[in-house]
Amino acid sequence: MAAFDRIGQGNTEIILVVGYSGIGKSALVNEVHKPIVRQQGYFISGKFDQFQRNIPYSAFIEAFQDLMRYLLTENIENLSKLKTKLSASLGNNGQLIIDVIPEVELIIGQQPPVQSLEATESQNRFNRVFKKFYKCFYHR
Repeated sequence: MAAFDRIGQGNTEIILVVGYSGIGKSALVNEVHKPIVRQQGYFISGKFDQFQRNIPYSAFIEAFQDLMRYLLTENIENLSKLKTKLSASLGNNGQLIIDVIPEVELIIGQQPPVQSLEATESQNRFNRVFKKFYKCFYHR
């Protein structure tokens, strides 16, 4: 709850909960989100699945899909501001994010295809663009 207090002071927090299967991580997360939602805050979560190890960032992608669903309920003015912010930040690489978080297209619209790169360059570009994407939500 200390993290929630810091958020209330304008800070941004990411909390990672780790532990063995069956020890109550999901139950803990389900309890912690209640006061945040009560205060009209956004609470997103994602879960790494031991059977989806071949999908990088799967928990973060799941969490941002939740966030997009929340944000799509916002008023037109807030969505317009978010579209402007995301479009400026992602530039011509918006499709990279849409490919993993399709809900983003509902906010920023269709995007041009991205240039094909070699595997390492492609991974580096994705990492760079994903970082720009999540930074858009630091000071919302």
